[in-house]
Amino acid sequence: MRLLVLVSLLGCFGGAKKSASVPASPEPVSELVQHERLDEPMTNAQVSADAETASGRRYNTLRTDKAARHRRLLVSWKDIVVSPFSGSPTPPAAPPAQPLASPEQKPEKLVIEAWLDLQTDDVGKVVDSIRARIVSSGGRMVSENVHGSGKSATSAAMVFRVPPAQSLVVTDWLGTIADVRSKRLLASDVGKKLFDLALALENLQLTMERLQKLAAQSGPVADLLTIEKEMTRVRGEIEQLKGEQRWLLDRVELATITVEITRSGDGDFDYEDIPEARVYPGPQLAMLTLFDPGMRQRTRVGGGVNVRVHRYATFELDVFPRGDDPMDSRAVLATFGSALYSSYLRNGRRRYFNPYIGGRIGYGYLGGNGSPVIAGELGIEWFKHKYFVVDSSLRVLAYMTSTTDGALHGTMGVSVPF
Repeated sequence: MRLLVLVSLLGCFGGAKKSASVPASPEPVSELVQHERLDEPMTNAQVSADAETASGRRYNTLRTDKAARHRRLLVSWKDIVVSPFSGSPTPPAAPPAQPLASPEQKPEKLVIEAWLDLQTDDVGKVVDSIRARIVSSGGRMVSENVHGSGKSATSAAMVFRVPPAQSLVVTDWLGTIADVRSKRLLASDVGKKLFDLALALENLQLTMERLQKLAAQSGPVADLLTIEKEMTRVRGEIEQLKGEQRWLLDRVELATITVEITRSGDGDFDYEDIPEARVYPGPQLAMLTLFDPGMRQRTRVGGGVNVRVHRYATFELDVFPRGDDPMDSRAVLATFGSALYSSYLRNGRRRYFNPYIGGRIGYGYLGGNGSPVIAGELGIEWFKHKYFVVDSSLRVLAYMTSTTDGALHGTMGVSVPF
């Protein structure tokens, strides 16, 4: 390898020597031409001096060219010759690494929905606060249903829409103005569905354009009618897909929040506040008054027990003492009934004065005779607490004997959860 390098150097030096015998540089010739242009006569001494000057300049030019060649050769030598100490050529400098540009991320198409169940002492105030907050958040009300007005409002149902960025802010804010009993959030990505709808619309538009071109051509009437029928079908599908696309985009544009608000306080009570209660047994005081007593005692006062499952099903057993006549035996009533609360009076959820109405059937023993009985019932819960209920009722009884007897049956009792 070293021998090849030396041979290359000698070749370069030889080329430099040959270049030294090159004719004189054109620089003095230009000076002679300049003298000729000036039409100045030149003497022999001047010609001789010019020749010596030109010769000196040629020599200096050759030395300068040789030095430049030597420098270029040394640079080439450092670039290509293998160093005996390093054992490997010097690699060229690598260009600086350029960071890869991340692809543009498209935003997700999310449909955001929320459902909240709130409880507060002042339903009207909470409704007004929500309405004002929705307007300030850039949203809009969809529906609003309030039972009562102002401080007398008992419950409310509201559906409103806000920008997606405000959905979490608004739901968190709702927890600061009322007690949150339940909360549910849902975010559904509909980006793929919107993309599929766009592709389907594009294909249907192409189909419609082809059908329009076919309809513009002349042909049999039957073919034209078939084409028109197909165009009607395609046009209907296009409108249907456009409507679904607009609906999805509207759901993405605004989040939907549904809020149920109920009132809590000393004047309200909810059966859901009673943990694991299924039946309500308790004692009661009863009174029986006959419409046509005959030889029997008209009014008797007794007592018994009652067991109820909320207000849907109740069982009662009442026993009354003998009358003044020795032939007048004890009276017994065993009845089963069902009753309903008034929906206009909060379905029995108030603490005081919850009226109800119902009917009863059963068996009655009176005056030594037993017979089936039926009754209509009107009652009221005077006081309702989660640990006990005080109520009373008034019933009109009919004993289904050969000679039907009628009576009033009144009760006053206490029920406790079990």
